[in-house]
Amino acid sequence: MPFSVFIDKASKFQDLDQESLTFMVKTFHASGLSEEDTYAPPFIHDITPRMGDQNDAIREVHMVFFPTIDDLLAKTNVSPTDIDILIINCSRFCPFPSLSSIVINKYSMRSDIKSYNISGSGCSASALGIDMAKRLLKVHENSNAIVLSTEILSTGFYTGNDKSKLILNCVFRMGTAAILLSNKKEAKKHAKYR
Repeated sequence: MPFSVFIDKASKFQDLDQESLTFMVKTFHASGLSEEDTYAPPFIHDITPRMGDQNDAIREVHMVFFPTIDDLLAKTNVSPTDIDILIINCSRFCPFPSLSSIVINKYSMRSDIKSYNISGSGCSASALGIDMAKRLLKVHENSNAIVLSTEILSTGFYTGNDKSKLILNCVFRMGTAAILLSNKKEAKKHAKYR
């Protein structure tokens, strides 16, 4: 989403004053984010500005999770039923059913999968997820773990004038990262990292 389009959409929210809009423009230019390779949730693109809701957030989950997981499974040649541990971190969006339940049901993963949702941990959540997987793999031999890290933006758009909160509108974009970790002996041959 180009910065100018984002600012135009944001300016339609009555609670945002001109000083806040100017601050967001400066933050965009200082952020280092690309205007071509960053994405905003679909609700922001609506003609009439509105706040995102639970349905928008679930739609965003599907948009970012499933292609990322599909790509990871295809690259690693691992079946969803081969996953023993699933860890998902998302700081601000914690739905019911859980994010891990959405993934487990979509991919028909095994009923005995160990699944975890990490929330409220901010930017450190990815590192916490990797560390958690590492510790779980020490206990559960011959296992595969997926760590999925994201931030769902649809329900977190801020329309006030507190600059510390406006920064989140400017630097967070749609996206998900996924990694497969394994302690299986055969994984050693194909692993990128040890």
